[in-house]
Amino acid sequence: QGVGLFRLGSAYRTPEAYGRYAWVVGRHRARSAAQLPGRSLVYMSGADISRGFDTGVSYDRALARGWLARDEAGQLVARAGYPGVFLADVGNAEYQREWLRNVRAFLRATKVDGVYVDDVVADARTWSVGGVSPARYPTQLEWEAAMLSFVNAVGPELRRRGYYVLLNAHTFVLGDQASNDGTLEIAWWRSLAPAVSGLLTEYWMQSPPEPSRLRAAGPRWDESWSGWQRLVAVAQRAGADFFGFTYGPSTDLRALRYGRASFLLDWHGAGGAFVYETADGAAPPTNAFEDLGAPVRAKVRLAPGVWRRRFERGIVVVNTTAAPVTARIAGVVREIGPVDALIVPV
Repeated sequence: QGVGLFRLGSAYRTPEAYGRYAWVVGRHRARSAAQLPGRSLVYMSGADISRGFDTGVSYDRALARGWLARDEAGQLVARAGYPGVFLADVGNAEYQREWLRNVRAFLRATKVDGVYVDDVVADARTWSVGGVSPARYPTQLEWEAAMLSFVNAVGPELRRRGYYVLLNAHTFVLGDQASNDGTLEIAWWRSLAPAVSGLLTEYWMQSPPEPSRLRAAGPRWDESWSGWQRLVAVAQRAGADFFGFTYGPSTDLRALRYGRASFLLDWHGAGGAFVYETADGAAPPTNAFEDLGAPVRAKVRLAPGVWRRRFERGIVVVNTTAAPVTARIAGVVREIGPVDALIVPV
C-alpha cells in the first residue's frame, strides 16, 4: 500500500524482503529489480553528468559534444557536495535526444518498468558550487524553462512507450519566501505534471537542514505542514502520482509514522508512495507499513491541527501541533504526542 524502497549501488545486496514494497528504485541491479512484484524504476538524471557513472549521457560524450554547462568564466558548473559531477546543458535539443535514446536502450535491456529522474531543480544556483548560474541560462526563469523543455522532450516519449516516469522535482529560489511553504514547489509541479507519471519531494515533512525536526503546523519556514501537505493533492489532481521521501534512522518510528500518516491523509488510493530512507542502512520494522486498504472517505479535522482519516482496515490520525492530544480510535481513547501520528489497524 503505497510504500517505496530506494537501493542504489551495492546496497541492493543488503538482505531485504523486497517483495513487500510497491516501488523499488535501483540501477546497478536493475535486472534483479525488474523481476520483483512491485514497480521497478532505475536511477537517472538529466541535470547531472558524472565522471564516475552514467545517468543518461556519459561525461566523455557530453564533454566532446559541448553538452556541459559553463559559467561566465568558461568553467564547468560543478555540483555542490558531489565532486566529479557537473551540470548538463539540459535545454540543448541534441543532448535531450541522446539522453532519451540511451535511457530507452537501458530500459529495454533491463526490462524495468520505468525511470526515476533526479535533480529536476528549478534554480541551478541551489545545485551548483558557489551558487553560480550557467552562462547560457543566467536567470532563474531561463534555467527553469530549459529544465522544463528537457522534461517535455523526454517524459511524454517514455510514457508513450509504456514506461513510468518519476521526477525528483524541487523548487528553492534564493531569496524568495514562497520557497518555504511549498508555494513555488506547487507551481513547478503543475508545469511538470502533464509530461510525467509521478512527482517526488525529498525531506517530506521534515526540515532539510535538520531532518530530525519534523514539520509542524505554524508559520515558520521549518514548519508550514499545511503548505507542504498540499503537494499530495496538487500532484494527484494534475494526473501524477505523489511520492513523499523522508530520511531518518530505522529506529525513529515517530518520523516514519508522521510521514506515512501525512501521506495517507490525502492519498487517492492508487499510485504513489511514502518512502523512508534509513540513514543506518537497516530496514524499518515489518509492522511499520501495515496495509490499511483503500481510503473510505476524505480526511476530517478533529481539532485545529489534528486530522483523521478512515481506511478499509484502519484509521490514521495526525497531530501537527506542538502539544499532545487525545482521540477516540475504535472505542479506545489514545494519546498522540506533539508532531506525531497514529496508524491503527482495525
